[in-house]
Amino acid sequence: MAQTTKSDDQKLGIKILDAWAAAIDDVMEERPDITGFWLLKAFQVKRAQTRFLPDRWAPRSSRMAARHALDSVTCALEHPDRVVLTSIFMPNEIFQCLGLHPLIAEAAANFVAGAHAESAFIESAEKSGIPETYCSFHKVLLGGALAGVLAPPRLIANCSVACDANNLSFRLLADRYGCPQSYIDVPAEYTEEGCAYVADQLRDLEARLCEVYGGSVDGDELRARVARSQRTLDTLVGTLPLRRGRFVRNNMGLEMQYALVLHTMLGTEVAEDMVDALAADLAAAEPYDGIDLVWSATAPFFSVPLQKLIDVNTDQQVIASDMCFDQPSLDGWHHDGAHEPYLAMAERLIRNSYNGPASRRVERMRELCERTGADGAVVFCHWGCKETMGCSQLMRRTLEADGYPCLSLDGDGCNRGNFPGGQAATRLGAFLEMLHKRRDHGTPARRTVA
Repeated sequence: MAQTTKSDDQKLGIKILDAWAAAIDDVMEERPDITGFWLLKAFQVKRAQTRFLPDRWAPRSSRMAARHALDSVTCALEHPDRVVLTSIFMPNEIFQCLGLHPLIAEAAANFVAGAHAESAFIESAEKSGIPETYCSFHKVLLGGALAGVLAPPRLIANCSVACDANNLSFRLLADRYGCPQSYIDVPAEYTEEGCAYVADQLRDLEARLCEVYGGSVDGDELRARVARSQRTLDTLVGTLPLRRGRFVRNNMGLEMQYALVLHTMLGTEVAEDMVDALAADLAAAEPYDGIDLVWSATAPFFSVPLQKLIDVNTDQQVIASDMCFDQPSLDGWHHDGAHEPYLAMAERLIRNSYNGPASRRVERMRELCERTGADGAVVFCHWGCKETMGCSQLMRRTLEADGYPCLSLDGDGCNRGNFPGGQAATRLGAFLEMLHKRRDHGTPARRTVA
């Protein structure tokens, strides 16, 4: 009897998911309730797998990231009456104090795509008039909401960081559902006056949440959560030099899962424990002599050709992502969350690297390359993300002028039907080959870390 290989298991798993996704395509329009039920059951099964049968190759922190990222979405679907539909960069500590579950487009779309079901949701959005060129993450969210797969939220809370789709999607859904919307206007540049302005908006949001969902926010708990957020982010920054020359054993999916936990669950003990475990895992990681990449923006985790190039690969790896390091902790804090929680949360919003001018994202990428001693960088221009497309060439020129080769890679981080995986793999493969040749020819690709 022939022995089953890991590749065979992967192909079988893909066939099963494709068949499941085809079933969703058949019923979504007429029976959105059944679609929602099947989707929740799929997430619950996957959550059980991450708890009881995690990937054996993954370090403890990676297993935690996979489990908690999925848990955040699954819990939101399990408790629709306690869901707040929100955007990825919103501070979540106030929601946590009230026992609410934040649901963001990026998290929902990532796991729908992981279940191979994104095409039905995207088709639903486009049938409702959403342009084909719109961000695929938001099309998945809108498609599910407009089709009735996702239960109407009692409140929508979002901020102006960081894209047009973010602003338009939530306004459309608030109008469609007829539910209240709280919008946090975030200035592009940091000033103390601007920080106080955002802090006042967060206080107003808290009052509105208490009115809609009931309960009250305990001030001591809020201060503790915001202080924990700052402590967690400080520990995360401390892992940057630990990554140099070490095998991080990750993949593109894990990078996105880390980013989701570090946003939707920042302020919880779960997120802090995950980052503490990450620091311990990196300190104990085996030496690594392959190519280290810093990745900007989302990642097409579902692309098999790209997986073969960089997922748990001894020749090249993604060593850090700016989606995980968008917060201002790299430069220190102006406000102490233990004493000024609203100002500290406001500061996180204004000084986020995805807020304001593109030069802020470029500088953050340069800092990440420098602190990790990276060999190069990849800027992934996700379909519909005009901000990333607009800054990609500036990022490439700036990083290359500073000694870090940079590849601008076009694609779709959510919709596998809109992603030319073979072409992207060819371009990334050529870029990696160039980085290896630089090292072979004596050109120091990796910079010294201070």
